[in-house]
Amino acid sequence: MAIQSYNDLYLPNLSENLGVMFEHAVDIGINPTIFWNTFVNSNVAKQIEKGNPKYLTCSALDYLNEIYNGKKSIPNKEDINKDKYYWAGWILAQFQHKKGYSFYKINNSLPIEEVLRLYPTLHEADVTKFFDVANTYFKKSEITNLKKIRQARGLSQSKLAELAEVELRSIQMYEQRRNDINKAQVETLYKLARVLGCNIEDLLEN
Repeated sequence: MAIQSYNDLYLPNLSENLGVMFEHAVDIGINPTIFWNTFVNSNVAKQIEKGNPKYLTCSALDYLNEIYNGKKSIPNKEDINKDKYYWAGWILAQFQHKKGYSFYKINNSLPIEEVLRLYPTLHEADVTKFFDVANTYFKKSEITNLKKIRQARGLSQSKLAELAEVELRSIQMYEQRRNDINKAQVETLYKLARVLGCNIEDLLEN
């Protein structure tokens, strides 16, 4: 369950501001990927994630000025076209609030280039459609509990298969999420847990 750091009432304004921020950054000639990578590592992103009221209520131009420490020529107006950069900033604010992940973590699993690539098919869809697509990126990128524990024990997949008397292909399929380990037979889970020195519950995915 996501731990949301700020009240939903702030979300419309924040989403608008991140959209405006991103569009303005591109408008003044900053490379989209470079800008977003700068943002996700910035104090602005960290304060938003913490739910700092000051950062939830200030303007998009305030964000830009802080990120670049006044070294960029930032326009004084907030005229926006609501293009794909606006949408990307807006939708990622929505996703970050929904999941409670840091912007940095989101960008690692779902790079900004991929978000922009999704614009033509998703920008007019309900936000839940984007959430569904975004979640698939996290499932692909996040290591399974089985793999984490196996690697921590210093075991290869083949060695675990040998010791647990479980088919190597089954272990590979669980770690690739091609098979759902939550639906594995109890006997299989027991064998894996016994060799790995953990509880069966430790192998299951939320």
